[in-house]
Amino acid sequence: MKKRFALVTLLVVVFIFSTAKAGTLVASSTTGVIDLDGSTYLQGDATTGVGDLIQLIWVGPNGMPDIPDEKGGATIDDVIIDSVQVGFGFPFNPNEGKFSKTFTHDLLTTGSIVYMRAWNEPQVSSVDLPYGNSPLYQMLSDFDDHDFGTWHLVPRDIVPIELASFNASGIEGAIELNWITESETDNAGFNIHRSMQVNGERHRVNQQLIQGAVNSQVRNEYSWLDKDVKENIVYFYWLEDISTDGVSTLHGPVEANSFAAPATYTLNQNYPNPFNPTTTIQYSLKDQGTVRLQIFNIRGQMIRELVNEIQFTGEYSVVWDGRDAQGAPVPSGTYLYTLEINGYKETRKMVLMK
Repeated sequence: MKKRFALVTLLVVVFIFSTAKAGTLVASSTTGVIDLDGSTYLQGDATTGVGDLIQLIWVGPNGMPDIPDEKGGATIDDVIIDSVQVGFGFPFNPNEGKFSKTFTHDLLTTGSIVYMRAWNEPQVSSVDLPYGNSPLYQMLSDFDDHDFGTWHLVPRDIVPIELASFNASGIEGAIELNWITESETDNAGFNIHRSMQVNGERHRVNQQLIQGAVNSQVRNEYSWLDKDVKENIVYFYWLEDISTDGVSTLHGPVEANSFAAPATYTLNQNYPNPFNPTTTIQYSLKDQGTVRLQIFNIRGQMIRELVNEIQFTGEYSVVWDGRDAQGAPVPSGTYLYTLEINGYKETRKMVLMK
């Protein structure tokens, strides 16, 4: 009898231990999900339990929603926790896009990021079936309650942006990302995601959404600088565009190798020197700042300003054509050139010999 009691106790302990990791989320929409037409709600029947499909999805380690496959399944690293039908939990207004359900799963723990995906049929029946994603939600505790509110369905073939190019290039101390859109439709903006492996875990690196043009039929050019990089490492980047309805699309990856940033400000000797008629001036910047590169005659009179602008960390070269600010050739002789940035100032001599 004692052995049986001990066995039962052990089983209870094992059961409690095995289920202790599971968390619970009471997920709902008390204001309703809106269908493709932008005005009517998704439909449901609380009596039969048959209504338009709602899925609760965990975003996975990359922290972002991924597009579904043709059968509505999760892709990349997303995980479908469970599903519910519109009308479930709301017997008095089943046709107003509302639902409520308690979900329990090992992935529903404090800090987990989840979202709801809605379809306008009880099951995914075709690749053309419209769907819509709710905003992301991060659980505040292992037992949480969240109203996802209202969101809209969109066609599966909607193209928020027509992307002409997306590339990354390493510069000293940073990686510069550039992309061009030929058109944008209901495009709220962009996020940049990064990984150190092409199939590795991705992380968003921009703090705020990079604003898009929303609706545009002209070319738009964008640029973003990732300064949080280590030297001599290959990074992979993805561009995420997000529609005004919350649907996101991922582009990429592109890769770039970071380079070491200059350790000091440096103004190099021009070459060739003496020169005629042109010479090249190189300099290095260890920090971003307003750069002034000026040419003076031997009496200290400024005759030409080659640079007066904000420049990033890196190495630069500028060609002087031996002309003054009015475009007239200067005579042979000794000239001074001065670099100024962030309190740093250095001057060197050069000789123009005709």
